[in-house]
Order: sequence, then structure tokens, then C-alpha cells
Amino acid sequence: MTDTLVFDVTDATFEVDVVERSRDVPVIVDFWAAWCGPCRTLGPMIEAAVQARAGRVVLAKIDVDANQATAQRFRVQGIPQVHAFRDGVPVAQFTGVIPAPQLDAFLDDLVPSPQDEVVAAVRDLPRDEAEPRLRAVLDADPAHRGAAIALAGHLVEDDPHAALELLTPHRPDPAAEAVALRAQLTIDGSGDVDGLRAAVEGGDDDARIDLARALAARGDHDAAIEELLIAVQTSGELRETARGQLVALFTMLGDADPRVAAARVRLARALF
Repeated sequence: MTDTLVFDVTDATFEVDVVERSRDVPVIVDFWAAWCGPCRTLGPMIEAAVQARAGRVVLAKIDVDANQATAQRFRVQGIPQVHAFRDGVPVAQFTGVIPAPQLDAFLDDLVPSPQDEVVAAVRDLPRDEAEPRLRAVLDADPAHRGAAIALAGHLVEDDPHAALELLTPHRPDPAAEAVALRAQLTIDGSGDVDGLRAAVEGGDDDARIDLARALAARGDHDAAIEELLIAVQTSGELRETARGQLVALFTMLGDADPRVAAARVRLARALF
């Protein structure tokens, strides 16, 4: 991962240098091309504005001609087009050249607030250290998305219902959905794995979904994926339920997880 404030990205590096890095600092993505006159106007403006913010936001530049897969992924039809990423997801965008004051306002909306900085600082701390500071942020700003998701992540195993309550206002945000799935798995996946496996081996296909949930709740995601892929190859309601559970599990694990890409291919083969 690059450490500079302004850098080039490609189809191959986008996931790490943009999506994953945006979990630590907002990333602005400038979709451009060498032949584009407006791109040559906007590019230096964005670079100067990002440099002026001294690391509180970074800029990734991607040539749409050389990286068409990413351009298609984000439905870039006109350039220059600018997307902003925070916490692993796109949160804002604009197309064309905009005036400098409007560009400054766009960037300033992305720069972390003091509350955002608290959340980032405690994200990886143990629960007993992180929880009081996250609750303090929510006391000051009950709608703070990052604090709610981070606190829910700490509560998800011991108090999954409280975690879901925290997440409700922020769904269907992908980060909130990922934690919500963990909470739901904790609630629904408390079944006896050995008993459920025996039921499946005895021909109870419906028990396979419960077995997959129980395995996922224990953190055995590989085994859960395998059970769901088997269920997808059946027919009727069970097939659709298994597909939905797989999609939810993919959301929880994230596209960067290599198991997701491999399982998506197998899911597509099973469905089509």
C-alpha cells in the first residue's frame, strides 16, 4: 500500500490502495484520461487541495483507458469523475470541473471530525477500553455511524440484540450489514453443530441451513460456505434461502477475502 498523498492506482491495486486504505483515511479517486482536457484542469486543482490538507485525505488517480474494469465497476460514463471513499465504501461523487470553493467544501465534508478520530483511535482496542469512549461519542452525536458500528462490533458476541439495535439506523450500509450478520448469526446460530450435522447426514436437507449458520456463528466460515454451496444445488425454497445466506456471508467477509471470490464463481456455476 502506498503512503504518499497523491498516487496512481490500477485495476489490480484498487481494492487495497483505495477501498482498504479508506478505512484509515478518506480516499478521493480521480477517474481521468490523457486525452481529456477538463481532466487536465481538474487534476492539479484536486492535487493542490489534497496536499493542503496534510494527510487528512489522500488522492488516488486512475486512468480509465488503462483500467476499464474499475471504470465499469463504478459506472464511469463521463470524465473527469471523482468518487470519495470512507470506511471501505463510496460516499460521494461529482462529474466535471467544479469551482475551487465547491471542491474545498467537497473535501472538507470528508475530513474526519474529532469524533471520527476518536473512533479510529479506539477501533482496535479491547472492549473495556473502547466501549466507554465510543459511548461518549454517541452521547455527543447519537447518529454517528462509525461509533455505532464500532460499538456494535464489540457487543456482537455478548449482546447481539443490543448490537442490532445500534446498527438499525445505519442499515443497509455495507459495514453495518457485516456486523448485523454477525449478530444475527450469534442469535440464530446457537444450535448444536454435531446434532445438526447428524440430521443433515440423515437426509434432513432443511437442517443444512441451520448447520451453516451455526458454523458461521462459531467463525468456521469455510465450512459454512461449503454447506451453503451444497444447499444451493438443491431446488425450491431451500435453494433460494441458501443463496441469500451466501450473499449475506459474502457481505460480512468482504470482497477482499479470497474465499469470497472463489465462492462467487462456484455459486454462479450452481445457479446457472
